[in-house]
Amino acid sequence: MPPVYQEYQARKILNVHKHMDGWFYDKYSAHPYVGCAFGCEFCYSREDKYRAGRDPDEFDRVIRVKVNAADLLCRELARQPADVIACGDWQLPAERDYGLSRQMLEVVRDLSFPLFIVERSPLLTRDLDLLSDINRRAWVGVVYSISTLDAAVKQAFEPRSPGVKLRLAAMAQLAQAGILVGTALMPVLPVVADDDKHLEEVIVATREHGGRFVLVGGLTMSGPQAARVWGVLDRHFPQARPTYEQLYAGHAYGPAGSYSADLARRVRALCAKHGLADRMPRWIEPGPRGVNRWLAERLFNKTYDLELECADERRLWAYRRAAWTVDEWPTSLAELYASQGLAGLLALPGIGERLARLIAGWLEERQASSVKRQA
Repeated sequence: MPPVYQEYQARKILNVHKHMDGWFYDKYSAHPYVGCAFGCEFCYSREDKYRAGRDPDEFDRVIRVKVNAADLLCRELARQPADVIACGDWQLPAERDYGLSRQMLEVVRDLSFPLFIVERSPLLTRDLDLLSDINRRAWVGVVYSISTLDAAVKQAFEPRSPGVKLRLAAMAQLAQAGILVGTALMPVLPVVADDDKHLEEVIVATREHGGRFVLVGGLTMSGPQAARVWGVLDRHFPQARPTYEQLYAGHAYGPAGSYSADLARRVRALCAKHGLADRMPRWIEPGPRGVNRWLAERLFNKTYDLELECADERRLWAYRRAAWTVDEWPTSLAELYASQGLAGLLALPGIGERLARLIAGWLEERQASSVKRQA
């Protein structure tokens, strides 16, 4: 049965994030539809905090349509400094019927903002002309979400989502157009699709279709979404339930213990084996503050390295806060270091001596590399 559309005039559309996340590096987000007809059973959008009081069973049956999405985006985005916006939603049949995501891309193009997209739908390639324009003017990064290539697992958890082969074909088409593409290997489903064979299949397919990186994330479990996952397990994979009960004991949101770190380490090794990165390259703005973005990316990646090592939470937060400080600093840290040395870096909020020396080392390496290129 096709979904029911509820059209409405939204009051605002642009979300402005306080900090970068070190994964997708989007400062802004804007989406034209609420709900999704694909109705994947594991989708985190069914969680209570994302539904704003709506019936979770209506998530895939009633799609709310922000018919004024493009007009709002034009007005709101024009007031913001240029940075990465996660924008659009190419779900079917809504985007085919309304075309709001294409209209929003026109706004992003006209304002020359860099763009990030995470998708399951191959319909995105319909708008390759606009994506190419935006990529020439600013930057485009696209991530296709793929949990597994296993047809039986896909049918059990996401029977109405586009076929994985269609997603990979779209990825290849985008890559051929010079657009940065990769895979969000998310959510990885414990027991049923988390062994090295399943993981490597996705990584190899990503490489073969022009992808440059694979980001991995585990399954979360919360409220109505968790109930749906338990239902799928009981119907299709009852043998997996005991392991899930251990990993998500006490209604845990994420897997217990070192599961997530072990999963990420295995994906990192498999990515290295096949010549892919396990982090997404970020957009670096032109001008003096570009070095800050470059430094922050290194700090975010270092934070991820520490997560894989199961480092102390206080140490993780020290690096994460340092990344935010560096990323958001209004003037060039290269110029600050050149004029004030280590003392200038130590004066930054949350930057102690260890982090200051690490940043100084990176700046000196960058300067030496620049001099070498010019020689």
